[in-house]
Amino acid sequence: MNKLENQTLAMAGMFQAATLVDELASHGICDATGFDCSFDSLFTIEADSPREALGDIACLARGFTALGDYLGGENRSPGRNIAYYLLSMLKLSSQILRDEELSESLLKGLRGIHSDRDNFNMSRHSVIHKIDGLYQDCISGLRPRIIVRGEQSYLRNDDNAAKIRVLLLAGIRAAVLWQQLGGNRWILFWSRKKYVATARKFLSYT
Repeated sequence: MNKLENQTLAMAGMFQAATLVDELASHGICDATGFDCSFDSLFTIEADSPREALGDIACLARGFTALGDYLGGENRSPGRNIAYYLLSMLKLSSQILRDEELSESLLKGLRGIHSDRDNFNMSRHSVIHKIDGLYQDCISGLRPRIIVRGEQSYLRNDDNAAKIRVLLLAGIRAAVLWQQLGGNRWILFWSRKKYVATARKFLSYT
């Protein structure tokens, strides 16, 4: 894949995570395939390519759709909440890239959770809550803190809150990857039509 295609995959990971956060916060449920894609991406730390890191193209369909709607200028947008989550992910990912100690803590934490999952046959529920704890330890203290908006009954549910933090961490990880691939706000501004065209090309494969 070329540079633009790899950047588009990373952006789709961001858009998908933000979209699913909004779904969970607003409705208490989200697309299971999309969630699994974001969840699994957190454990592809040693991936050789963005595609390997983010999952099959088909599982990023929600992300490609949201990216196309938001950047395509067709009077469709992912909504105020999702735009806010995206911007916050980008800001936090920039901090992580600048803070070697924080970056290493996140990597060490994810590797530890992955090892525990394999060695102790941890349930998926337990793994999700382990990632939730890692997010609170490493990310929740950063600024700007991401304030998730939605129905309080869903936000107060411990399992939903844990899944939301899993998605936020996956979105931040995708934002880190996008920047490592050369993405920045100027490129986003000047190349938005190229991103949209590439996202729609990927979507046609799903």
